[in-house]
Order: sequence, then C-alpha cells, then structure tokens
Amino acid sequence: MPVPPVPLTDVVRASPLFTRADLTAAGLPVDRVRARDVRRVTHGVHRRTADSLGSWSALGYGEAPSPLCPEETAAVVEASGGVASHLTALLLHGIPLPPFLTEDGTVHVSRPHARGASRRQEVTSHARTVPARDVDVLHGVRVTGLERTWADLAALVRPGLIEPVVAAGDAVVRQPWTPGGRAPARTTTAALRAALVRAGRFKGVRTARSALELVRVGADSPPETALRLALVHAGLPEPELQLVLHPGRARSPDADMGWRAWRLVIHYDGEHHRDPAQAAVDAWRNEGWARAGWAQIWATSEDAQDGFRRVVAKVREHRDRRGGRVFVCP
Repeated sequence: MPVPPVPLTDVVRASPLFTRADLTAAGLPVDRVRARDVRRVTHGVHRRTADSLGSWSALGYGEAPSPLCPEETAAVVEASGGVASHLTALLLHGIPLPPFLTEDGTVHVSRPHARGASRRQEVTSHARTVPARDVDVLHGVRVTGLERTWADLAALVRPGLIEPVVAAGDAVVRQPWTPGGRAPARTTTAALRAALVRAGRFKGVRTARSALELVRVGADSPPETALRLALVHAGLPEPELQLVLHPGRARSPDADMGWRAWRLVIHYDGEHHRDPAQAAVDAWRNEGWARAGWAQIWATSEDAQDGFRRVVAKVREHRDRRGGRVFVCP
C-alpha cells in the first residue's frame, strides 16, 4: 500500500509558495516536490496543487495582467532576480495599450543579463538595469514604477510609432474627473522626463523622447489623444484641451478641445455618451456653446477609425471661412 506524502503544513505556514530550501529547513526530503499534491510554479518554486489561488479580479482588474495569480507572479519575479516590467508592468499599472499589445502568457521581467533578452516557459526577460528609484511594489509584486513603465512601452512598438506612447503618457498625467472636480494626476511630464533620463540608452528611447514632447495634460482617453495628434499632424494649430466657456463660473459648458481665437470646439462623444443621463448633460453643454455663438464639431468612434479625416476637414473649413479673422479673447 503506498505511503501517503509527508504533510506540508509546517512548510506552507508562512506562505503557500515554497522552495527546496524551505523543505530542508522543515526537515522534509527535497524530492517531496515530486509528489502529486505539489506543482511547480517556476524554477525552484512550488506550491500545493489543492491551494486556492489569489484573484486579480479581487484586486480590481477587469482582465488579468499576468498569466499567473498575484502571489505566483510575485514569486516568479523574485526568483528571476529582477523586477516585473514592460508588458506585465504596463498591465499592472493599468496604462492604456494599443490593440496589438495584449497579455502574452509570460511574466515580463527586467534584469541585468550578459546574453540579452531571453524567454522561457513562464518568463520573458529583458536585459535592462532598473535603478532602485524606479522600482515599486504593487500587490506584492516588485514592478517598475509608473514613469519607467511608460518609457519601456516605447521598446514594445515599432520605431517611430509614437501615438500609443503619447496616449499612454497623456493617460498617466491626466487629472481624472470626479464628482468633486478634477483629481490630482498620477504623475507629471517632468517625472516622465526624469525617468527617461535614468533609463539611459535602450531600444525605443528615440520614440519615447519624441512622444514625450507631445504628451499633454487634458486628454481623457486615447481617442482624444489620437484626435489631437491628427489635427497637429495636419498642420493645424494645437488646440486647447478641456476648454471651458466661462472659466470663472462654478458651472460652465466645457469641451474636449478647441480654439478660442476661432470660437470653435470639438467634442469627442464616445460610447458612454449614449447613456441617457450623459446625453442630457451633453445637450445642456451643446446649448451653452451654441448660445455663446461658438461653432461645434462632434467626433465619434467612426471618425477615429478613419483617422479623424472628416473632423480635420471640418476644422479647416471653419478656419478658411473666417479668412484669417480671429476673436480677441480676454
């Protein structure tokens, strides 16, 4: 009759994850990891098969930022001798990504490595040094800080593709809307610049530098960033973001962007603007701008799919109708 495996109670008392050294310290044979009630998490790290796993959704994530549960992700990073970075860090920090970047079934880590980048079953390694100042701990996982993570995004896109990096930068410096007004931003462009300097030379550094020059406070979504960039790339003056009709009033119509000199504003009305409550707010907003004599252009997701060409044409048409005349604004 087979002898049942020695209980692991003492080994997992402090943590559900354990190493062969933990087994030895508890007086158990190291080949205990070969039993059916134990599974491998990563090289040198194991846990009991019957354990309940931690949940990313319980931590507020709609989609898991790692193929492993939180505590296993932390263990993989610790065992690698590095810090979670790149795609894993971007997802952990909730930084918006382009559609072609999705969780790829591995935990991305940065660590000094003479042979450069490498990949094995559950880990993608990037041969990068991360200063202690650029390391945070998030849900128990050692991870690159927000600013360094933004810079590393530039290494994951093709050279010169700056729009996703600008959109990510806009997202981390934006001041989120709350019922009580705008909340403080997660970081600043100055902090992004400092982290980029500390990162030194790396694949994508030129893309990151170019993108940083276009990062602005005021875009509430990646489509708004894409709209602003489309206007600028078309040769139009850069619009003012989060433009308010009456800045001195407690409540005033506002717009995503616009030009006071032309009395023209643009609203990007995404999917949530179809909500009846939001539609009522939008109607009040639109009427306010109209009563003040301002022209308005409404952009939608359909425009985004077309590179906002219709919106660019509408802005040019309004500008040309004015024949160079501008309003003098106080």
